[in-house]
Amino acid sequence: MTGLEDLVAAAMSAPPERREEALRLLQGQLPKPEAYLTLSELARRLGVDRGTLRRWRVPGNDLGGYRRYRFSEVEAYFKSEAFQRRQAALRAEGRDARALARFQFGDGLPRPGRRQIQLNPAGINHGQAHD
Repeated sequence: MTGLEDLVAAAMSAPPERREEALRLLQGQLPKPEAYLTLSELARRLGVDRGTLRRWRVPGNDLGGYRRYRFSEVEAYFKSEAFQRRQAALRAEGRDARALARFQFGDGLPRPGRRQIQLNPAGINHGQAHD
């Protein structure tokens, strides 16, 4: 067999979805390369904040020392089990933070940096602050 016959044989033995792709490549119909996006461009396309994408740990590629993202790879990540596990972990962290805030402040609203006033047993404030 020649090299071309080997390629055609391999393409025909591939699963159906890969077979069509392989045959298109053999016919010279190359797919258009997908553009790499910056984090800001990706956030704009998805309609979310850049910090959210970082928190979600969206997979990217290092190109010349810069992080770049392919939209199709990010979409695939959103459909993956890894992303579902990450979302569950973030939800649990949020629940823990809200529970701690309810315990500390009594109303569940987070107040970072807020000073807590320490009351004496009679409930009278003597100006003593407690952080």
